[in-house]
Amino acid sequence: MRSFPSLGGAFVAVILFVTTLSFANGQERANAVVTAVAKTKDAIVTIKSAKANSSNDVAGTGVIVDKRGLIITNLHVVGGREDVVIRLANGVELTGRVFNRAAHLDLAAIKVNINGKELPELRLATTQDLMVGEDVIAIGHPFGYVNTVSRGIISALGREINLPSSGYVLKGLIQTDASINPGNSGGPLLNINGELIGINVALRDGAQGIAFAINASTVEKYLASTFNSKVSHGLKTQEKVIASFGDRQRLEVLESNGSLKAGDQIVTVADNAVGNRFDLERALSGKKAGDAVQLKVVRQGGQTEFVTLTLAAGQGAGAVATLTPSTSAQPQREATNVSSASNRR
Repeated sequence: MRSFPSLGGAFVAVILFVTTLSFANGQERANAVVTAVAKTKDAIVTIKSAKANSSNDVAGTGVIVDKRGLIITNLHVVGGREDVVIRLANGVELTGRVFNRAAHLDLAAIKVNINGKELPELRLATTQDLMVGEDVIAIGHPFGYVNTVSRGIISALGREINLPSSGYVLKGLIQTDASINPGNSGGPLLNINGELIGINVALRDGAQGIAFAINASTVEKYLASTFNSKVSHGLKTQEKVIASFGDRQRLEVLESNGSLKAGDQIVTVADNAVGNRFDLERALSGKKAGDAVQLKVVRQGGQTEFVTLTLAAGQGAGAVATLTPSTSAQPQREATNVSSASNRR
């Protein structure tokens, strides 16, 4: 009888190799998109319509941009309503007050009362270095399918769409081929690093792969304007990109002011991270004229220092800096040949 060498050892080795390879491949599946979604999902909210106990009550999407309960969305999502229902990522529902509207931008700001607690926030990223062709991610609730993720690229920058009846034109839009449908309105457009670069707003009627987002720079300027001028910091600044990822955005001082010198890069204000003008304004919320605020700065030589800035009186001396309500409650209309990306009722 012929004898054959034992294959047991080789068989075990093959199984071990396959198992190890499968485990390694499983780890590799957690790509940049998965990482971006995981780190941003808790700051994305559902904005519900007035229909109670409905299986299809999603009006649109919103993004928490300040941990104290400030949410940004599109004006056409909330329409003329003063109060809306906000569902957080963890399922908790809160009443949100629409305190500011900008019809010419199709943006609205909502405040929820969280009784001193903090919510996960998604900070606005710079749009100075956006690139046509770079990967982007859209997250929202199309047709009520909550937390739907789609992926695409930036197709073009600086697009404009006309808004009939009102005569407004949305400018500086990001065009993307990421899938956006009714219910995505007010949701985030992220870059591959999970940074908020835009707010999804509309899609082209009769076309595929043509959608638009309001760029984060426009959103940032609008949000900064929602904080009133009861106090004045007196700083003249510009936003500066210092890296391609990570903590890469700084607010640079243009003119010396007290302990601050031209060229200083502001890192924090009152222990709040600062990367743009909105960050600066919201860091001063609750402050009043005469308050001394500590700033962490990086000098031109690279050294980090702490300086103190004393706030002056703005309009209404001695008053506390708060959010500013708008006077207009005009709902936004849809663009010509462009559909808003909210669920219509």
